[in-house]
Amino acid sequence: MVDPSLFAGVESLLQQAQKDDFAFLALIILTGIFYNVYIKEKPDPYHHVWFEKPQTADANAKGADTRDIGVKLEESKKDLVIFWGSQSGTAEGFANRLVRDCRSRFGLDALSADLSDYDPESISNIPSTKLAIFIISTYGEGDPSDNATQFLSWLDTNKTVQFSKLSYAAFGLGNKKYKFYNKVVDVVVEALDRSGAISLLPVGKADDSNGTTEEDFTGWKQSLFSLFRGTLGFVERPAQYEPTLKVIEDTSLDIIDLHLGEPIKSKTAKKGSTQTSPIQPLPVKTAKKLLATEERNCLHLDLSLHDFPELKYKTGDHLAVWPSNPSSEINILVSALGLQLRTETPLLIQGLESGVKVKVPSPTTWQALLQHYLEISGPVPRETVLSLAQFALDESSKATLKQLGEDKDAYHTYCSMNHVTLGRLLTSLNPTPGAWSGIPLSFILESLPVLAPRYYSISSSSIVSPKTVSITVATSSEPSPGHSICVPGLTTSYLSSLESHTRSITSTEFTFPSDSQLTLYAQVRTSKFRLPTLPKHPIILVASGSGLAPFLGFLDERARLTSIGREVGHSLLFFGCRSPLEYLYKSELEALQTSSQEIEVVSAFSREAGKEKKYVQDRVEEKAEEVCRMLVEENAYFYICGSASMARDVKARVEGMLGKKMGWGEQEVREWSEGLRRGRRWQEDVWG
Repeated sequence: MVDPSLFAGVESLLQQAQKDDFAFLALIILTGIFYNVYIKEKPDPYHHVWFEKPQTADANAKGADTRDIGVKLEESKKDLVIFWGSQSGTAEGFANRLVRDCRSRFGLDALSADLSDYDPESISNIPSTKLAIFIISTYGEGDPSDNATQFLSWLDTNKTVQFSKLSYAAFGLGNKKYKFYNKVVDVVVEALDRSGAISLLPVGKADDSNGTTEEDFTGWKQSLFSLFRGTLGFVERPAQYEPTLKVIEDTSLDIIDLHLGEPIKSKTAKKGSTQTSPIQPLPVKTAKKLLATEERNCLHLDLSLHDFPELKYKTGDHLAVWPSNPSSEINILVSALGLQLRTETPLLIQGLESGVKVKVPSPTTWQALLQHYLEISGPVPRETVLSLAQFALDESSKATLKQLGEDKDAYHTYCSMNHVTLGRLLTSLNPTPGAWSGIPLSFILESLPVLAPRYYSISSSSIVSPKTVSITVATSSEPSPGHSICVPGLTTSYLSSLESHTRSITSTEFTFPSDSQLTLYAQVRTSKFRLPTLPKHPIILVASGSGLAPFLGFLDERARLTSIGREVGHSLLFFGCRSPLEYLYKSELEALQTSSQEIEVVSAFSREAGKEKKYVQDRVEEKAEEVCRMLVEENAYFYICGSASMARDVKARVEGMLGKKMGWGEQEVREWSEGLRRGRRWQEDVWG
C-alpha cells in the first residue's frame, strides 16, 4: 500500500512548479515590454522625408484638405463654388473658365471643385450668402462621370439631409442622340429641389450631337451673368485678365525632379467610381491596318501585359489610351509664342492663392506640357479667341480676333474652312516667330484643356489572351460634317503614327521586336458590357463599323469554351458597314464560324455597288422570326455596339417586331424592354 504522504509531497512539488512557470512567463513579458519601450531604437517617423520630392509633399498636404465644402468656402473666403462632374475633361474646363470669368467680370472669388473631393452631405453646410453651381456631364446610356458616381448614389439614398439654405444653378453636358439625354443633371436638379434647394435659373443643357456644346455653354453663361447683374445685384466691371497661376523658370531643378511625359492620375479609383487600373506604359506588340482603303480605315493594335502581372482585364472592358500631341503642332505653337530656346527649361507652376488647383504636373518643362499634358490639337473656343484680342500687337490681328470672337456665324464659317488650333490661329494672323510672345504663359496654361484619355472597346478575350489586350481604332481622312477639310483626330493620328512610321509601305502588318521600346500609356477601365454568366444563354450581337471590336472578343471567348466541351448557346452577329471592302476582321469571323456551329454572322452593306442599300437594322428585321424566338423563348441576351442613332433604330425595330409577333400594345412592349434592361439582358455600348 502506498503511503498517502507521498501523494501530498508530489502535489506540493507540482504546485510549486506551476508558480515558477507563471513567474518566469511574467518576467519574460515584462522584459519584452521594457526592451521595446526603453531600449530598442525607435524608427524616425520623419525618416521618409529625406526621400520625398518637394512636389510629393505638396500633394500630400493638399490631400489633407477638409472634405466639408462649407468649411472650405469659409476658410478660403470664396463667394461661390462650381462643382464639376467630368469624364472627358470638358465639364472641368468649363468650370475653370467660369471661375476666371466670375473673377474678371464681377470680382467674385469662385472655387472649382471636383464632386468626389467633398462629402455630399456637407453641401448643406454652404452658407445662404454663397452660391453653388453644378456643371455635370452625362455619357453613355445616362451614366454619370466617374467622379460624380458617389455623389449620385448618395443623392439617391438621402432621406434626411436638407438643402434649405442652398441657392444653385446647373448646366449639363449631353448628346440628344442618346436616349437618356442629360439624365445626370436632371437627376441632380430633381434631388436638390426635393431637398429644399432653390434654383436660380432654368437648367442649361448642351447638345453635342450637332457640335454646339461650346455655344450652348456660352449662352447659358450669359443668362447666369444676367442673373448676377440683375436679381443678385453684382456689379460688373470691364473684363480684364487676372492670372490664377504663376509660372517660374527654375534651372536649379534636376531632370530627375521633372514630370516629362508620364500621365498623372490617381493610382486607385475613388470610392463609388468606375474601377480603373493604374496607368502603365504598355509595349506595342503588333500594329496593322485592317482595310485596303485610305479614306476610311481601321487600325488593330496588340499591347503586351506580360510586364504587369497585376494588370488584368475582362472581356468587354475598355482601354483608356493617353495620346501625345504631334511634333508639327508643338513646333507651330512654340514658334508663335517665342519659346524656341526655353522648351527644356525646368518650370514650377503654382496657384497664386489657396484653393487654385494646378491641373498639370509640376515641376515640368514646356516640351512636356505641350506634348503630353495640354490639348493643343483641338479647336479654340470662341470665348478664348475673343480673349486673345487683348494681347494682339497690331490692329489687324486684334480686329480679326474680335470679329471671330463676337460673331458666332463668322467663327463657325472660319472653323469649317480651317483646321483651327491655337498655334495655327496665331500663326495665320502673324507668322513672325515670337510675334505672340506677349501672351502671358499663365493664360496659355489656363486656356488650354488638359489632355484626356480616349476610350476604346477591347477586342480581345481575357480567357483566350489574358496577357495581350487588343483594340480597334477607326481612322478617316474624310471631312467631318460641317467642314470642308479633314480635321484629324488626335488619338487616331497618334495611334496611326505608331503603325505607319515603323513598317514598310507595302506591308499591312508589323510585329515589333521583343526589345522594342515603343510603348503606349494606357489603363483598363471596367465596363458593364458583359457576356452572360452562363455560356449556355444565346446572344444576339448588333454592330456597325468599329463597333464590332468587343464582339470579336465575345465570339472568340465562346468559341474557346466550345472547344473545351462547355455548353455554349447560339451566337447571332449582325454586322454592318458601307461595302465589302470595309468588312472588318472578315477572315477572323469566317474562322470563328468554322470552329463553332453555334456562331452565325449576318452582314449588311449600305453602299455595295449595284445592290440595294442594307443597314444592319434591316438585317435584324429580316430575321425577325429567329430574333423574336431567341429573345422570348430562349432568354437570349441582346447587345448593341456602334453609333447611338443606329442603336436607337435597332431598338425601335426589335420592339416593333416583338409587338407584332406577340400581339402586345405599346405599354406591354415598353415594360418588356425595360425589364430586359433591368435584368442586364439588353446592353449597349454606343457613342454619338
